[in-house]
Amino acid sequence: MLTRLKINGFKNLVRVDLYFGPFTCIAGANAIGKSNLFDAILFFRSLMEMPIMDAAMAVRDDRGAVSDVRHLFTQTPK
Repeated sequence: MLTRLKINGFKNLVRVDLYFGPFTCIAGANAIGKSNLFDAILFFRSLMEMPIMDAAMAVRDDRGAVSDVRHLFTQTPK
C-alpha cells in the first residue's frame, strides 16, 4: 500500500509530500494538480515495469495525447 509520496518537479508539483491512509480523498479547486498527482503515481508505477523513457511517454497530456517528455518535469533556471 502506498503510504507516502514525495514529489519535487513533476508537472506543476513542486515540494509535495503526502501521507496516505487506508482511505485518502484528494479534493481541491480546479487546476491545482490533482490529475498531475495521479499522473505521477501512474508514472512511478510504470517505472517498475519499463524503462524511464517508455514510462514518461505513457504519461498523457491535458488533451489525452502522448506528452512531450520535457514537459513532465519542472524546469528551473538552475
